[in-house]
Amino acid sequence: MINKKKVLHYIQKNPGRSRTEIAKELSISKPTISKLVDELISEGWFSEKESSSSSSSGGRRSFQIYFNNNAKYIVGVDIGGTSVEIAVMNLAGDILEKSVFSTQEQISKNLVQVLADNITSLITKSGLENNQIMGAGIGIPGITDVREGIVVDAPSLGWKQYPFLEKMHKFLPFPVYVDNDVNVAALGEQWKGAGRDKSNILQITLGTGIGCGMIINGQLYRGSSFAAGEIGYMVTDKHAAEKAYDSAFSGYGFLDSHVGGPSITKRMLKHLRASENESDDWPAKRIFELAIAGDKKAQNIIDDALSHLAFALINIISIVNPECVILGGGISKSMHHFLPEIISTIDKHLPIETMVTITKLDNVSVLGAGYLVLHEHDSILKV
Repeated sequence: MINKKKVLHYIQKNPGRSRTEIAKELSISKPTISKLVDELISEGWFSEKESSSSSSSGGRRSFQIYFNNNAKYIVGVDIGGTSVEIAVMNLAGDILEKSVFSTQEQISKNLVQVLADNITSLITKSGLENNQIMGAGIGIPGITDVREGIVVDAPSLGWKQYPFLEKMHKFLPFPVYVDNDVNVAALGEQWKGAGRDKSNILQITLGTGIGCGMIINGQLYRGSSFAAGEIGYMVTDKHAAEKAYDSAFSGYGFLDSHVGGPSITKRMLKHLRASENESDDWPAKRIFELAIAGDKKAQNIIDDALSHLAFALINIISIVNPECVILGGGISKSMHHFLPEIISTIDKHLPIETMVTITKLDNVSVLGAGYLVLHEHDSILKV
């Protein structure tokens, strides 16, 4: 089984190799390789195609082995404080269908059932049957016990000690895996994004709250109680922390309350002395745009928020020493103009050289949720 798994993963990364090349690269005998390749072809994982050119010695053409990315399919789900994204994809992460719905509009209903109904509908829309689905991976915006499938604390959903997997398994006939949403985004970057060839990655997600996914020595680091990377609770100003501060959601931390999108909106409303009911007219994206255009109030708010973020990054980089820090989440889409200043602040206080970049990967969280299935599902594909 070990050799079979080696062959499968080798062809996933190196498609189009012959049996002879596989045997040479993996130092496994050619008869053993031929037997394993035949098994993988019969099981649907591989296909074999005749080479378009003859061998260098003028002999018959060789056959090349390819991984079948459509042997099975996976579902990725990202539950955010604002919206839920669902995607059905093949084993290469190619998305067949995707859907989005509002989180907060469904909180008062049975969110788990709404989620399951949307997953089932999307599978049907993709032209697939449930038996073609290897499993679903789901990212949750909060501390999540991945062993028991319990959401320990997700403030934006109002969940505490919530038996999420137990409820999901009542509605879906295939395996479901769950993790913190930022851990899932880190997996997405490791699979398809800026962290693809790196072993030590920090994924910082800037959205309703602030989170950090950590991949250390190539493996996702969750911490002793699954709370690693909860940097939303990090304090970046001692004096401000000693005073009362306004949280976007009950249970959110200091950094969440200074850098998260709802906190930026609230601070703008406070400046304008507007009512809470007008908040829909002031999303964080609009405040970033005003700051770039030169609006002084918006500049002050954004500069202060990003100063807190820069000092948080200094602290976490000095502890983890990653190869790269990847900024993702809704707010990151507005940050290209401000990134040089953040990097300048980091460089001023930290002698450790670290690449800080904004994600370029579309659908990073749903891709990462899909990759979670490949990480957790006990199959020959497990990474």
